[in-house]
Amino acid sequence: MKAILVGLGGRGRGWLKDLKENPECEVVACVEPMAENKARAVKDFGVSESILFDDLNTAVKKVKADFVVDVTPPAVHHKVAHTAFENGLHVLGEKPLSDKYEIAREVVEAGKRAGVKHMITQNYRWAGLPRTTKRLLGEGRVGPVGQLDVSLYVDWADAPGSHYVKEPYMFLTDMGIHHFDMMRYTLGTDCVSARAFTWNLPWGWHQGDACQIIIFKMANGVIATHRGIGCTMGHVPAGHNGEWRYDGPKGTLTWEGSKLFHTLKHKQNPQIRDEIALDEKGTGGPKVLLADFLAALKAKQQPECNAEDNLKSVGMVFAALKSAQEGGREVKLSEL
Repeated sequence: MKAILVGLGGRGRGWLKDLKENPECEVVACVEPMAENKARAVKDFGVSESILFDDLNTAVKKVKADFVVDVTPPAVHHKVAHTAFENGLHVLGEKPLSDKYEIAREVVEAGKRAGVKHMITQNYRWAGLPRTTKRLLGEGRVGPVGQLDVSLYVDWADAPGSHYVKEPYMFLTDMGIHHFDMMRYTLGTDCVSARAFTWNLPWGWHQGDACQIIIFKMANGVIATHRGIGCTMGHVPAGHNGEWRYDGPKGTLTWEGSKLFHTLKHKQNPQIRDEIALDEKGTGGPKVLLADFLAALKAKQQPECNAEDNLKSVGMVFAALKSAQEGGREVKLSEL
């Protein structure tokens, strides 16, 4: 299948490598306005200058393609998507759908009207921990989950000049979508409302809030909490995955680093402390996402992380953001 790659920055070049290594793909055009990034693609990946374009509108007029891979900043995603839709091209886009909920919703509807496939690269849910957890919950390993608690402690975005340092609520809006999407995925349900409190620590290097406590109410009655510190100076126990705890009447499932445990310690039951081997399927990363996207195109069906489904995870971000901005008021997703 013929692909147009939009964006040749650091992450875009990673996608270029994966596209070129996939035998089912042919990169027929690359779109990038910056001369420096173009030069790197030519030098490091052997990209022909004849397929380099400054904008997507020009590229779609010059080449025949099947889909677009969008690796541009969030504020540009809707422009790339609309151009692709207008030309009948499918879209594999980096998260998030948009930096504004109203625009994200409109883009989803535009893709549906165009009759094309639109997938968002929500890569965290493809790793072994969430895939195995979802299976175990479906099998009733701990019984019906009543509460899910997620903690994330990282020294996040500490590189000099990072745009994350300058923008408000970026820990919530950038990192949050990964965890919120995994909450929905593993629990098999959607979110009803969010209540959020955010702040920064005295030594925090972010101009916006880099700490948060969020309480989500899920449609199946589960209470899910997300507690995060993005400017920790100490121990980072689980990297960007965070620590997860699913509580049910038959014990807990916990993510401890890269390991998954089932624990039952109630005195009326035989005690259990089992490490569970992770399912082989799902290592995360662009290659897995690309394979699912291509399979969906061939089968003429929606990919797992399709934009319409992803909008529900985006809604969790913006409901939490609205709550934080309004002093912790409970915000229903239906308000958005």
